[in-house]
Amino acid sequence: MPLRWIYRHANATETSWRDLTRLLLFSVSLLALSVVSVAIDWRPNDATLQTGSIADRTIKAPESLSFTSALRTAERRKEAYDDQRNVITVHDENVRTEQLAALRQFLDAADELRVKRDVSREEAAADLQAKLGDLPVSDATRILGLSSASWERVRAESIRLVGLTLADPIKQDEVRPRKDSLADRLAPQLSSEEQSLVLAISRPFIRANVHIDDDRTHANREAAASAVEPVTVNVLAGQAIVRDGDIVSAYDIEKLEKFGLLNRAIDLSTRLGRSALMVILTMVTIGYLLRFQPQLWRGRQLLLLSIVMLMPMMVARLVLPHANIQYIFPIAASAMLLAMLLDYQIALTIGTLLSFYVAIIADMSMELIFLYAVASVAGVLVVWNAERTIRFVWAGVAVSASMFVVALAFNALTMTVTWSIVGERAIEVAVAGALASSMTFLSFSVIGSALGITTHLQLMELAHPSRPLLYRLAREAPGTYHHSIVVSNLAESGVEAVGGDPLFARVAVLYHDIGKLERPTFFIENQGHIENPHDLLDPQTSARVILDHVSDGVRLARKAHLPAAIVSIIAQHHGTSLIRYFYQRALDIDGTVSEADFRYPGPKPQTKEAGVIMLSDAVEATVRAAAGSGRLVRSKEHAGEGKDTLDAIVTQVIRERVDDGQLDECDLTLREIELIRRTFVQMLEGVYHPRVEYPATVEPTASPVTPVTSSASE
Repeated sequence: MPLRWIYRHANATETSWRDLTRLLLFSVSLLALSVVSVAIDWRPNDATLQTGSIADRTIKAPESLSFTSALRTAERRKEAYDDQRNVITVHDENVRTEQLAALRQFLDAADELRVKRDVSREEAAADLQAKLGDLPVSDATRILGLSSASWERVRAESIRLVGLTLADPIKQDEVRPRKDSLADRLAPQLSSEEQSLVLAISRPFIRANVHIDDDRTHANREAAASAVEPVTVNVLAGQAIVRDGDIVSAYDIEKLEKFGLLNRAIDLSTRLGRSALMVILTMVTIGYLLRFQPQLWRGRQLLLLSIVMLMPMMVARLVLPHANIQYIFPIAASAMLLAMLLDYQIALTIGTLLSFYVAIIADMSMELIFLYAVASVAGVLVVWNAERTIRFVWAGVAVSASMFVVALAFNALTMTVTWSIVGERAIEVAVAGALASSMTFLSFSVIGSALGITTHLQLMELAHPSRPLLYRLAREAPGTYHHSIVVSNLAESGVEAVGGDPLFARVAVLYHDIGKLERPTFFIENQGHIENPHDLLDPQTSARVILDHVSDGVRLARKAHLPAAIVSIIAQHHGTSLIRYFYQRALDIDGTVSEADFRYPGPKPQTKEAGVIMLSDAVEATVRAAAGSGRLVRSKEHAGEGKDTLDAIVTQVIRERVDDGQLDECDLTLREIELIRRTFVQMLEGVYHPRVEYPATVEPTASPVTPVTSSASE
């Protein structure tokens, strides 16, 4: 990103050279670390070995590791696949029919040659031997010389013997034993010569009549292979993976790869490609900060961002080559920490970008991108507005559950979902969720305090009425305390309407007027029926007392070690506005007074929350004063002669602050100011709604009791 563009953007947003330098250092650090992580292989204990080579050193496992061995699992599955019990065979009855037909054809040819007289015995024997290649010429000659009765017995016995043998199923590897056992089935009444010729004729016709059912066999083999559980290999820390002088096996190479000790050469194009991806990611990150989160790189928040991005990347570069670490790496803790200390939108964006960074470092793993990004989103959505510690537990559960679903989904894509893998992943993601939630819980308070960042849990503690300053305010300045409570409700609703932090606004308002504790009776809400002290003072002195409640509040807040953000609200809640009442009185006395002496020192509101708090404070005070003096009317018909409606009063107060430039330095838009105005009107209508006038209770008057008299006549 060109420095000229950054400088122009910095000038446009009134950024100091210190802020620009801070951003530049962060950018260079992020870019350098990310590129070095993928361009240079700096893992310790490298081993450049190949299968079949001789190890030139003894390499030991740097830590204990359990992993699923792809080689051993494939070997076991091949054994199960090749198991002969998986083979399905079918007895083919057609073989018997075909072989008997061929046998009869040969016997018929022998019949013809036996009676043929126009050829010599030698020629006939040669012809017969040619029709049955396995028949010796000597046996063919003997067949031609048999008597008719003897030949008929040989013929019949050959057909019987072949038919009987082929009636049984015969596998290919059983053909030879079956031929050898034919003599055991010969009819005993045959002569030895006849038996010899029957065997010579029958044996060539015995062949396998069983074939394999390819489809059913393949299905059986696939089922058997799939039923084999993945083989887990356990290696203890310090155990020798390969010893000096040993021949390196494929199993040794697999272990070295799992430990990240095998230096597989990465070509230049791959290194350049990964480095380019890191440059693109860094540009996206810096562009996001410049365009959408400029406040992050103008303060200490950039240091927090550096911690949560650079440290996980460095740790990932060291440990993620180990496969068993990937599922328990608590990357979600970074996003959860940002959600607690900054904002959930920042946390979601940076958490997703960090997932890409780490996944590229971990050998371009698409699974890790989904695994870490989904876990970060789940953790952020649960923990970002945590007001009780139990939310950290639920955030850990959300991280574990989301990682478990993603891990199983990717295992399903590779067809490696087994009960052992399900159990293994469940344990790993449970550890990841526990680590992420516990690391966030243990670090957010420390880091937040060190960087001056206020968390929701701290705000909840500060809002408790028993806090010393609030306790004093409720007893020493009850009017101011009541005013602060009403203003806190207005500010909370207004900030929520414009997407700010409503809890912070509510708590900050509770403390915004603590400076009035120094002189509570000098403020009208605390005077009650006593004489107004300002009646005895000149306008300049009265204005100084009113102005001092801001600086007194800042001093008391710092003394009580309130968060810097709340101190800023105290200093900004009046901006540089004018104390009109005393300024006008001073003008009436002396027309040469300076307006600057009657303006608050500021600064003007710098954030949305500060702007809304200024408006809510002014609106509540003005509306309360109008209601108390009878100047607040219900409808426009009754307006006029110093009286006005609630809507008109709220609009007038906000317009005065806008025209006075009090909102120039906070990022409230006109649309948001209108939303704030409507919210204030809606809230105040609930406070100053018309009351029902009940008739006075009339005590009943007692009626006189008239005694009853009676007369008797006798």
